[in-house]
Amino acid sequence: MLRRRLTYRPGSHFSHPAVIFGNAFGDHLLVLPALRALAALFPGRLSLICMPGMRRRFFSDVPLRSVCEVEMGPRGGRRRFDSTALARRIGKCDLFLSLNPWTSPSLDRLVTLLCPALSIGLSPAFQVVLRHTPRQHVTELAFSVAAYLNPSLQLDDFAFPARLPPRVGRRIRQFLRIVAPGKRVLAIHNETKQEKTWPVDSLSSFVTEFLERHPDFVIFILDCWKPEIEDQKFKHRIIHSRALPLPYAFAVLRESDLFLGADSSMLHAADQFRVPGVGLFAPTDPALWGFRFSPHRHIRDHRGMKYIREAAVLRAIESLLN
Repeated sequence: MLRRRLTYRPGSHFSHPAVIFGNAFGDHLLVLPALRALAALFPGRLSLICMPGMRRRFFSDVPLRSVCEVEMGPRGGRRRFDSTALARRIGKCDLFLSLNPWTSPSLDRLVTLLCPALSIGLSPAFQVVLRHTPRQHVTELAFSVAAYLNPSLQLDDFAFPARLPPRVGRRIRQFLRIVAPGKRVLAIHNETKQEKTWPVDSLSSFVTEFLERHPDFVIFILDCWKPEIEDQKFKHRIIHSRALPLPYAFAVLRESDLFLGADSSMLHAADQFRVPGVGLFAPTDPALWGFRFSPHRHIRDHRGMKYIREAAVLRAIESLLN
């Protein structure tokens, strides 16, 4: 996938580089291009510090020297962990990088304990403090770490979709041929924190109107819990995933023609698969957390998700069809 040869910035050749990232579930997709770039800069040498299970879910195609898993859950409004124990587990480290969009005393202390030759992050505890441009997309912020080490790196060279097991793609394509022969697919994901979720009544009204206007489409709902959308007229054109495993949900997105969703992991995955989509936002800023690569529309109402109207969403979706 890499289209240009890497040239090292003077002084960027390190033997024991380590990178840390821990944030919300779907945010791991946002930093995937940056992590790929760093692995390319330090082939066979990069160590990753992440939360348990995240390497397997999101970073399985990134070649790493080692993985150190640690809980970085927020406690008291700050992300805290045992810096001393983590520093012992990491061991030798001559380059320490943080892809986190947050800072915390635990992270600052870890930098001090590791005492690397060079450290790059967001807080003054790091030797190189990256500038966080207002409303800068989180993907771009994370990639700025790799770009500091090698300014010739280009984000688009590393922003390809996650690789899926071949059998997963085959099974999803076969399933869609059976349940939706000759139909296009609108994938919907509306499962996230309550304040970021579009009300079910609004979603249900949208689904009915969209299917009425577009008989060539089926809707595939990727929420783990079945939403209360029981339109008898169109029930044969509404597919509920019911806790579809993550690789299969990604495969559905890859086969979809459109996407509609709240600020969640599936929106980020649809973006990486270059599926045209509409993102719905209220408390979070789409400039930071929305689509970055795919044709898209963002709808945001600062008052709350319940104020987003079905007609506006329908217009946005149909504009992508054109």
